[in-house]
Amino acid sequence: MTGSARELIGAVQAELAPRDDENRLVPLVEAGEAPREVFAAIAAEEYRIVRSDWRSFLHLAARSQEQWAREFFATLAAGEGLALGKLAALAEERPGFEPRAGCQAYPAFVAWLALNGEPADVIVAIVANFAAFGRYCAAIAAAMRERYGFEDEACAFFDFFGTPSPELEELAVRAVQAALDAGDLSEKDARTHARLFQQYELDFWNTLADDGRRD
Repeated sequence: MTGSARELIGAVQAELAPRDDENRLVPLVEAGEAPREVFAAIAAEEYRIVRSDWRSFLHLAARSQEQWAREFFATLAAGEGLALGKLAALAEERPGFEPRAGCQAYPAFVAWLALNGEPADVIVAIVANFAAFGRYCAAIAAAMRERYGFEDEACAFFDFFGTPSPELEELAVRAVQAALDAGDLSEKDARTHARLFQQYELDFWNTLADDGRRD
């Protein structure tokens, strides 16, 4: 697979890259300076996020007319199902949990895109954010072991998302290329979606960082 799909995804990733280090929580975790309770807080928020994203990706798969786009979103949805099962080792779901608006803006936007976004535009935006999200998760998994003494089972959620998936990225490239070839992709909308994805993700991490300081 060659040409413009990979170039477009790479260009959008490069446009986002300067803000990747605005995540204030991950450096605290890497230094062992975040409170241990932050991991349970992440898990509590993620219980809600993962279940929402799972449904959103299934809806995007159902809306997608193109084969590779359907496979991409179906694969993402399957991954969310796997990820959900890895949260229990980190913290139990709490019935009285009150979600933070700054953490839940991300899945709210994914749900909006599931109803309103063009699938190929959404794929560009999601994949453009993969590198930063994967780096965050890998860094947290390493610090949980080295700084906080967590066992592998408790780190499984972050290990899962911190491990690259060449197969998923290849599905994305095929889907984006098909949309480009058919003239069914808006680069402007894809870039807008990607920018908002990045901001909402930073809001997730930074909301937790700020809450930890207040605690």
